[in-house]
Amino acid sequence: MENPYLDSSVDRGIFDKKYPSLSEATVDDEVVWEKFKKGDKAALTFIYRNYANPLYNYGCQLTSKEIVKDAIHDLFIEIINNKERLGNTNSIKYYLFKSLRNKLVKVLTKMNKEQSGDMGDAYPFAISLSPELVLINQQIDEEKRSMIAAKLNELPPLQKEALLLFYYEGLKYDQIASLLGMKVKSARALVYRGIDSMSKLLIPVRKNLL
Repeated sequence: MENPYLDSSVDRGIFDKKYPSLSEATVDDEVVWEKFKKGDKAALTFIYRNYANPLYNYGCQLTSKEIVKDAIHDLFIEIINNKERLGNTNSIKYYLFKSLRNKLVKVLTKMNKEQSGDMGDAYPFAISLSPELVLINQQIDEEKRSMIAAKLNELPPLQKEALLLFYYEGLKYDQIASLLGMKVKSARALVYRGIDSMSKLLIPVRKNLL
């Protein structure tokens, strides 16, 4: 997916691009996060440069680009302004993904209620996975990737999101469970069901993929 996010005015507004970079020796999530909480500008640069694009790509599977950009901007402003009060984490990616998802849930739930009345516990996202995010060998041609993406989009939304988080984003079952608000056993079962459903959906087009 083409991603102009880091070239946007949002990027320029969050931090000075002349901030120094962290050395490879210091790139440990717990160390980087602790440095960031203490006001280290290089740690902020590292976090933003490494996670803004993954956040943007993840968010764009859930809702519109403009909503995602605003949410990411607000997220970074909030953690910068409240860095001294942030908790610890051994996975910056998981921490940011969960924070972004919570923001998007609030925004979209509010929008859905305004448009359709009380949504209750309805799933707020209309996930659509793009061919660029299909988790297959990049040697495969665009037509086949589009075909697989189309089948992925036939899965129930939660299954799609679980597969996205597990295979593309590399999150662990306990992280997926916490992010989606369920037990670890349920998250694992959700991924397994997604794999099983995907296998069945691909049967009619399997010959075209070989």
